Amino acid sequence: MIHVVSSVNRADYSGYLHQLWQQRYDVFVEKMGWSLDCSKGMERDQFDRPDTVYLLCIDAKGNLKGAMRLLPTVKPHLMSEAFPQLCADGVPRSKTTWEVSRFYSLTGRHMMLERDRTVSELVCGLFEYGIKAGIDSVTCVASMVLFPTILKAGWNVTPLGLPSVSDGEVILAFKIDLNAADYEKVCETRGIEGSVINQAPVHERELEMAV
Repeated sequence: MIHVVSSVNRADYSGYLHQLWQQRYDVFVEKMGWSLDCSKGMERDQFDRPDTVYLLCIDAKGNLKGAMRLLPTVKPHLMSEAFPQLCADGVPRSKTTWEVSRFYSLTGRHMMLERDRTVSELVCGLFEYGIKAGIDSVTCVASMVLFPTILKAGWNVTPLGLPSVSDGEVILAFKIDLNAADYEKVCETRGIEGSVINQAPVHERELEMAV
């Protein structure tokens, strides 16, 4: 089940957020070898802000199995500050375009290469949450290794520029449209039926804070 964590309920998930940053260190620094400026054992950066929205996949036993981070593109975010060179026509910025980053699953090495339940719930949860919150597209920077699989996932994907090399890995910036038709395709492809969101978040307040 996907739990939406934002400024309106952040205090209720403080323990999970601490665990999230520990898991991100294990996944991105220890396992994937990313060179990130962070404290040992805790991967948390300047984009983990009060206005950040997290989608947490928490199983029936209360275990955090994976997550992703959403940032408003009208404010500084990972793509605008660290990877603007990946966008040929400039970094997309809009109240209805948000950035996805730090997407991981503890049950899969790559976010799209394994159709495990955690990844499926996170992907479908992104569409479900985004559509309800009035977000019509998300931007992301990802490895080119994943791009062919992303194209086959039923998403409407637009590359934002040419690939580049970072930490020895070829990466690409792209934008994904969030709409009802693609949401249905993604749910069908990943074998998800019904809502995966734990409870309805306060979408309007979250979007107002991004202005």
